Amino acid sequence: MKKKTSVTSIFKGTLAAAGALFIYAIPLGCFIALMLLVVSMEDGSDGLTALTVSLTEGMVLLSQGVPFTFGTITMAIMPLTLSVLLIALIAQCLKKAGPKADVWLSGLLAWVLLNQFCIRFTHMPIHDDNLSIAGKSAVIWLLGTALAIISSTAQTRKLRDIWRKQIPQGVRSVFVVSVTVSLAVVTLMLLIGLIAVIAWVVNGNASVNKLFELTNMHTGSRIMTSISYLAWLPNMVIWAISWITGAGFAIGDLGTFTLWVGQSTNLPPLPLFGIFPSPVSDSGTRLALQMCIPMACALSAITAMLFGPLKIRLPQQTERHETRHLVSLMIRHALMLCGAAIIILLLSWGMFAVSNGALGEKHLATVGVDVVASMRMVGWAIRQGFIAAWLVAVIAVALLYGIRWLLASRRNASDDSMPTQISLQTTAREENDDSKSSD
Repeated sequence: MKKKTSVTSIFKGTLAAAGALFIYAIPLGCFIALMLLVVSMEDGSDGLTALTVSLTEGMVLLSQGVPFTFGTITMAIMPLTLSVLLIALIAQCLKKAGPKADVWLSGLLAWVLLNQFCIRFTHMPIHDDNLSIAGKSAVIWLLGTALAIISSTAQTRKLRDIWRKQIPQGVRSVFVVSVTVSLAVVTLMLLIGLIAVIAWVVNGNASVNKLFELTNMHTGSRIMTSISYLAWLPNMVIWAISWITGAGFAIGDLGTFTLWVGQSTNLPPLPLFGIFPSPVSDSGTRLALQMCIPMACALSAITAMLFGPLKIRLPQQTERHETRHLVSLMIRHALMLCGAAIIILLLSWGMFAVSNGALGEKHLATVGVDVVASMRMVGWAIRQGFIAAWLVAVIAVALLYGIRWLLASRRNASDDSMPTQISLQTTAREENDDSKSSD
């Protein structure tokens, strides 16, 4: 019975890997075939559609971080849109196959072998060796497995029970709020980056049209090319985050783009390069852009300190133990923000690293952001936002607590004076009664 169950699990894992690859590759191949057909019809060239299979296999590998050469261009920038969709597709197939370790392991082996199979039939030069390709494809599969485990209700319940049994309540609260704040900040950062990219597209519309005319692209080719660029939209969003912080990004040694500099020389006539931003001349606008991420950090931090398991509650009484509890809560807030800052930096490092790549071997060997400089600027933004939010919370709590303490002290003083006045009135009344009786 166990042997039959094991064989069934291996079959399910293999089927999940094959299903994920085919479901991913078929729509991608159809789009590539349509794009090549439109381009060949408008240009009057033949033979472009024959590249459909090779280009599809190359894009499947590129979405897993494996670079290849297409014509004179080295494609070494991961299309993060396709990568995220691929990971989500793997997770969905694994959820259908079942939450078992042997399913995941057999699927991992099948996934690696299928990607090795793709290499054998592509006619484009692949720049990684077989071991590197196997490692990168395994990482993509493991990320999909992790997403399947997290999104599975049963697995999440088991992990939650273990978490509650092993970790104290206070530590759990600080960690959960730290993760929540970090995810909120990263989400706001990505939203800010997306808004910046949209602004780039609007401002660079004329430049893109000139590049389309320079490359003799007709309407259909322009539409299909613009749609294909959406595969690299997350890369552009991440570069925009670095640009907003002040670090900027570079296209090899041919172009540098920051808030202060926007220059390029001899860039390839790719229409995508037309949307890259010009320098911001107004100092007030630059300052406003640089303060976007600190404001996002401060907003997330203040929200976490006002709501949730670590929300600020002013004590009803100004006793010593209540004061100690309030001080302890503010210390926990500081620890929570430190933990959130570490998580944000780790996530930012991962985003900056995977968004980079290359489009050539010499002048375009490094395309993207400077990870160290971008991390430094993001760290500065996090520090400014979190420190400002924590200080505002401390000052507000101190003022409210001080006002409440003064009111309580005045109330206690008035209560203490009441018995003295009553006793004096009683003594005077008794003396008057004694004098009357003696008379």
